[in-house]
Amino acid sequence: MKGKSRRRLWTGLAVLSGAAALWFGYSTVHTLWEYSRSDRDIEEIYRLMDQASETAQSAAEAETETGGNTDAPGTDPGGSAGEEKPRLTAEQEERLAGYRALREINPDMIGWIRIDGTVIDYPVMQTPDREDYYLHRGFDGEYSSYGMIYMDETCKPGKSPNCLIYGHHMRNGSMFAALEGYTDPEFWQQHPTVEFDTLTEPGSYQVIGAFRIPAEDLDVEFLSVLSAGTQERYEQLVDYVRENCAYDSGIVPQWPQQLITLTTCEYTHQDGRLMVVAVKTEEQS
Repeated sequence: MKGKSRRRLWTGLAVLSGAAALWFGYSTVHTLWEYSRSDRDIEEIYRLMDQASETAQSAAEAETETGGNTDAPGTDPGGSAGEEKPRLTAEQEERLAGYRALREINPDMIGWIRIDGTVIDYPVMQTPDREDYYLHRGFDGEYSSYGMIYMDETCKPGKSPNCLIYGHHMRNGSMFAALEGYTDPEFWQQHPTVEFDTLTEPGSYQVIGAFRIPAEDLDVEFLSVLSAGTQERYEQLVDYVRENCAYDSGIVPQWPQQLITLTTCEYTHQDGRLMVVAVKTEEQS
């Protein structure tokens, strides 16, 4: 009897081990398939951007050839009476045309974020009436392990003192995984600028610092500071970033300069968050 029991035990363990191996294999293949599909979705977004940019470039060249552009150089005809704005470069005009094309496909698209020298080069989504809608959805609204980069539903680009932008820390290095580098002063020195464009104008932001925080510390008090809704809260946030960053950027934002905070998961804390805070450059504030 003891021999039979022992054989049953080993048989049971073998079955469990086999089931576990099959499940692990399935999970691995499924994850790789999800990553591949998400990569294809992002590539399609880039293709649409390029297509729209080429169309805008052709239109601009045709207008120039026919003498259709009679505006004075250095002014923005879209500005209010008596107001002059720097004219956008051809590259900026093409990018904005691309944003508008994507917006026609999905009206949740509100801008674009990129950091030179990293893989961060993505559209930014927002759904004011649906919290975390793009946490696990792609540009087409279907399930995606990557999700999309998206802005907090309570923020208003260009109006909120601090706009929160979220993205996954993917283990294959995509989405906001590169933000981990901002805990290292050398990485910050090499990538000091975040480009965040809205649908109507480009925006350049200087990184002032990064910090890690466990999710359990994101209480009502800290979230109030993070919103930077008053000058007092704004200054508290700036002080917190400078005190909890591993290096001194030397950049001290002054109320009411526009801030953005890029947020992703980090793994030195259980359920931790990494936040990178940047301030809009003076000439574009």
